[in-house]
Amino acid sequence: MKKIICILICLVTIQSFVFSQETDNVFNKIDVDKNGVLSKSEFAAYIELESILLPEALVKSISDAADALAKDDFVSYQKHLPVVIASVKQTTGAVRAALTPLAERLSTGKDIKSARRTFEPFSNTVANFVIALPAKSRQAKVFQCPMSPILSVGRWIQKDNPELLNPFFGAEMLHCGKELK
Repeated sequence: MKKIICILICLVTIQSFVFSQETDNVFNKIDVDKNGVLSKSEFAAYIELESILLPEALVKSISDAADALAKDDFVSYQKHLPVVIASVKQTTGAVRAALTPLAERLSTGKDIKSARRTFEPFSNTVANFVIALPAKSRQAKVFQCPMSPILSVGRWIQKDNPELLNPFFGAEMLHCGKELK
């Protein structure tokens, strides 16, 4: 039994190294202690990170909402919100814990400017979960604006539109940003 546990720890350690080399994510790299052993919490974080896949409805609805904001279409954005909020409820674990309070604030935006202000932290969090995955497992493209109004560096996802469309500024700075690989 001890031998099996040692083998599993070695495999996880190797995978975590490869995984962390492959991704630029918001989670800290899963570090091994001086003896090369993962702590219980680091092992749990690794397993959860490896299993993160956002519901397709969530990815699509957030991408559509970002697209509406990029096009300065507040009415369309509001139409996407119920689907976004319902999709957050389909998530579990750390994803749900992180997104729920941010999703609850989305509908408080009463105009395009305030909608963008509530969307930015939510969008950043979703984008961070997407980019935490290895590139081949990502469900959408992730873009980043170096001048977003709330967080200074805002991220968003785009599923179907290959052209960078910045939701934080719309027509004012529609193509500001870059794709994160």
